[in-house]
Amino acid sequence: MLKKKTALLVLLLLLLPGLCAASPVTDRLAKVGSDLDASARGSMALKILCKKELVPLCTLPALIDAAKVSNAKQTSLEAIKKLDQEWIDAEEPLEIMDELQNNACGKALQSFAAKNHLIAKGFVFDNQGATVGSHSIPNDYWQGDEGKYRKTVQDKSIEIGPVKFDKAENRQLQHVALPLIDTDGTVVGGVLIGIFIDKL
Repeated sequence: MLKKKTALLVLLLLLLPGLCAASPVTDRLAKVGSDLDASARGSMALKILCKKELVPLCTLPALIDAAKVSNAKQTSLEAIKKLDQEWIDAEEPLEIMDELQNNACGKALQSFAAKNHLIAKGFVFDNQGATVGSHSIPNDYWQGDEGKYRKTVQDKSIEIGPVKFDKAENRQLQHVALPLIDTDGTVVGGVLIGIFIDKL
């Protein structure tokens, strides 16, 4: 009996380094946390909120899956930009606007916001910056020409935007963008969340 216990203990000791080793996902999440800490923007209260409530969105399956499905389509950037211009010029809601709010990703964002009174809005974009799901209708479809895309998808980091007055909400908001991290550590897109600053 003692030999079996000893053998089991030795096996556990041999496996322990591998079990405790950081994975690509935990490495990426650790970088997200350190980048939040290092950001020159954002109050301490905002950063605490981000770590507690927003960082889990980086690996939320509904968001990851939506970005991966869109990435797999390999839509040309020209087609994305064309749709972006139609989106901006639209005087009435486009069919895709409803689709992005009613797909699994959009519903996950709406559910998240419903449970957190600090969340004003949110949307997810793929590895080219095309929107793949939204809490409400964003101003444009393509995010690839903006800082939130460059910081999350290209730099695999975060962006805390400046505090701005949101006309639609008639309140001060601050946007936080984070990378979407697949199970192998690959960044497949990004998520942007708008936060009511006066509720922090």
